[in-house]
Amino acid sequence: MNKNEKEKTQVFNVIILDKSGSMGSIREAAVSGFNETLAGIRKAQETYADTQTHYVSLVAFCSCEMKEIYDKAPVTEARPLEMADYQPCCCTPLYDAMGFTLTKMQKYVQDVKDALVVVTIITDGLENASKEYTGAAVKSLVEQLKEKGWSFTYMGANQDAVEVAFTLSIRNARNFDYSASGAKMAMAKDRSTRMNLFRRVHDFHEMNADTVMSEADMAQSYSAMADEAFDEEEGK
Repeated sequence: MNKNEKEKTQVFNVIILDKSGSMGSIREAAVSGFNETLAGIRKAQETYADTQTHYVSLVAFCSCEMKEIYDKAPVTEARPLEMADYQPCCCTPLYDAMGFTLTKMQKYVQDVKDALVVVTIITDGLENASKEYTGAAVKSLVEQLKEKGWSFTYMGANQDAVEVAFTLSIRNARNFDYSASGAKMAMAKDRSTRMNLFRRVHDFHEMNADTVMSEADMAQSYSAMADEAFDEEEGK
């Protein structure tokens, strides 16, 4: 990042994607849905280039590996996901995937003056294989990061996603049908919510261009905008 980029909002788009064996039947939908999200983020980069710089992180997880397919890649350089990149197998260490991914990102952005981290978790099943992190530990971590303005969306199939998200202190949650169309629809909603949020952040900075804000006030504003964007999408 050069000096001018640091004056913009550094937007870190983080997607934590389940690749346990049961995701095999909706594998193609997951890949195409992610690629559409990537295209949307790239469009946001073009539209809001004067106020935002976008990066993409994609972590696909199962019990045999936690695969960082993209790690804070500039969206302009991130290639589309291929089927070979995403091969479901094994079980669902959801807590470990969240714990490792969020902790690593937290360390990276702690020195970034104006960072917006937008996290989406996508899973078709419940936690069943974590070894390092507990649900309580992940909940505590999410609560700490929300105080810093991070936004979280939990999308789940074959479960009560709202209830599961609540146990992790995640407000914004969506259930999706365990089908290709259900997965694509959920990812389309997430993509639309992101675009809404990015527009709000752009407008916010345009209106407050001459205002010096504390990190706490900035974080509170980002959290409010993320919730508003989610609620607006749900209200459609």
